[in-house]
Amino acid sequence: MAAFTGGRRERVPSLRRRLLTRLLVPLGALAVGLGVGGSALIHGFVQSTHDRLLAGSTLAIAERLAVGDGDGEVTVDLPAVAFGMLESQARDNIYYNVAHEGGVITGYLDLPVPDIATMPTNVTVFRDAAYHGHPVRVAAQVRRLYGVPQPVLVQVAETTEGRRALEVNLLLWLTLLEVALVGGSGLLVWGAVGRGLAPLGRMRRVIDARSARGSMALVPLPLAVVPAEVLPLVVAINGLLARLDQSIGTMRRFTADASHQLRTPLAVLRTHLALLRRYGTDSAEGRAALDDVEGAVKRLERLLVQLLALARADEDAPAGPTAPEVTDLLQVAMEIAAEQVPTALAQDIEVRFEGPEDGPALRVAGNPVLVGELLGNLLDNAIRYNRPGGTVTVRVGQTPEAGPVMEVEDDGPGIPAAERERVFERFYRLDRPGEPPRTGSGLGLAIVRALADRLGASVRLDTGQDNRGLKVTVTLRPAESDAVSTASNLGGHGA
Repeated sequence: MAAFTGGRRERVPSLRRRLLTRLLVPLGALAVGLGVGGSALIHGFVQSTHDRLLAGSTLAIAERLAVGDGDGEVTVDLPAVAFGMLESQARDNIYYNVAHEGGVITGYLDLPVPDIATMPTNVTVFRDAAYHGHPVRVAAQVRRLYGVPQPVLVQVAETTEGRRALEVNLLLWLTLLEVALVGGSGLLVWGAVGRGLAPLGRMRRVIDARSARGSMALVPLPLAVVPAEVLPLVVAINGLLARLDQSIGTMRRFTADASHQLRTPLAVLRTHLALLRRYGTDSAEGRAALDDVEGAVKRLERLLVQLLALARADEDAPAGPTAPEVTDLLQVAMEIAAEQVPTALAQDIEVRFEGPEDGPALRVAGNPVLVGELLGNLLDNAIRYNRPGGTVTVRVGQTPEAGPVMEVEDDGPGIPAAERERVFERFYRLDRPGEPPRTGSGLGLAIVRALADRLGASVRLDTGQDNRGLKVTVTLRPAESDAVSTASNLGGHGA
C-alpha cells in the first residue's frame, strides 16, 4: 500500500501485515521463553529419570554386600539386574567398583573415589566426573556392615551420551511444536484478518458501485454492517461526505444564483446597445440608453462583488490548527463607516458613529476583513433602503451579558416582523406597495448571515427608535474567554 505525502510516494505496510507482525513478534518472543524454560525442564526430567535408575543399580549392589564368617572379609555377590536396568538404546558404558579400607574389592580399579568421610551413610550421592576422557554420571553410597569397623563404598558410573541424545530429541520436538504453533498462528491470523476485513471490502464495492453510475452519490454510507472497530472511521467518512455534499450544493446554488441574476443586467445591456445602434448617441433616446447602460453596468458590478463576497462567506474554515485572529472592533467600525460617508452624502443620508471614547480596546475574535465586510454590507443596506434626508447610526460597545456588540440603525421604512427571517434568504426582496422597485439584488443580509456564521456571531433584527426604521444588532465573540467587562457607554462622538 502506498501513501502520498507532500508529493512523495511513501510505502505503508498493509493492515493485515501490520497485525500479523505485531502478533507474531511477541508470540515468537514467548516461544523463545518457553523454549528456554522447556530446555531446563527437559534437562531436569532426563537427569532425574536416569539418576533414579542409577540409584537403583547402586542400591541393588549395596544390598548384596556381606561379611565372611571368621575372617571378617567383605564380599559382594553382583546381581545381574543391577546392570540390566541401565541398558538403553544409547549403549552407554557402565562402570562400577566396591571399595573398602582404601582398596577395591571388585570393579574398576581406576574409577575416581570421593572422600568417604564427608559422605552420609545409606544415602545415594550423585556427582559428575570424567573417566577415560568421557563425561560420566556417578552414583555412590556408603554402607556400614556389622562386624566391619570401616565403611564400604559402592559406586556405579554411566556415560552421558544417552542422556544427551534424549535431551536433544525432546528439545527438537519442542522446537518443532513451537515452530508449528507460531506458523499455524500466523496462517490463522492471516485468514482471520482477511475475513475480519471483509466488511471493508463490501464497503469499497458499495463506493465503487456509486462512482460507476457516472456521478458520485454523496449520501452517507450504511452503518448497519460496519464493525465497531471501524465505525469511527466510517462515521468520519460520512461527515466528510456531508461536508462535500454541502460544498457542492453551495457551489451549485452560487452558479444558479449567479446565472439567474446576471441575466437581467445583461438583457438591459443588449437592449440599450441595440437602441444606440438605431438612434446614435446624439439623440435623446441614445443618451437615455447610455444612462441605462451605465446603471446596468453599476448594478452588474455590485452584483458580482456581492456574489464573490457570498462565496467567500460560504467557504469552510481552514483545516488544521490555526492561531486565533483578533480584531479591534472600534477601529474597523470607524474605518468602514468613514468609507461609506461619500456614498451616503450622495443620497442625502447622514452617517453617525457612536462608540466608547476611552477604556480598553474592543477586541473580538475573528478576521478583520470578515468583520469589516459584514459591517460594510449592513451599512450599504441601511443607506440603499433609507429615505432621502434619513440617518444611519453605527454603534459599537460591550455589554456585560452578551459581550462585544455592533449596531447599525436607520430611520427608513424598516422590515415588518413577519419578514425578518425571510430577508436572510438569498435574492429575497421585499415587495412594498406604492414604492418604486429597488435596485438591490437581495444578497446583502444573506451575506451578513453567512459572515456572522463564519465569525461565530449572532444577528438580530429589531425596530429602530421611535418605532421606525430598522436596527441590526450583531453580537461577536470576545477575543479572550474571560473578557467580560463592565457595561459600556453607547454614547459617542459623531463621524
